[in-house]
Amino acid sequence: MIGLISCSAQKLPRPAPARELYCSPLFRKSLAYAELRCERVYVLSAAHGLLELHQLVGPYERRLGNKKERDAWARRVAGDLIARHGRDVDYLVLAGADYAGPLSDALETYDGGFRGVLRERILQPLIGMPVGRRLQWLNDQLARSAA
Repeated sequence: MIGLISCSAQKLPRPAPARELYCSPLFRKSLAYAELRCERVYVLSAAHGLLELHQLVGPYERRLGNKKERDAWARRVAGDLIARHGRDVDYLVLAGADYAGPLSDALETYDGGFRGVLRERILQPLIGMPVGRRLQWLNDQLARSAA
């Protein structure tokens, strides 16, 4: 399974590996959960697309804009993911609607839908949850894993 977690607005004030740069509680919990479940984990960045956890990144201020921008970003990221990992793997998306929705659609309809990822292979356990509920869900899952 490939883990995909969204970046956060809270960042360190200096360049750091992606796994350290983003410092919101939601990012930290999402990363911990994804690392327990997934063979590989990436950060979804509005500015950089797909980031490796070890990739050095400087602080930035960028959000995904309108629908057209989000869709273009998602197509680029989906193309990168499918080129690296193919269609026959599960993708765990731990992200808010601005990232998860367009990315899931882009993965499913990649190359006109002929070579896309099957919808059931795109897992979105946090879909529709507000931030507080996402944190609660992640805390519960991490506690179960520790037990």
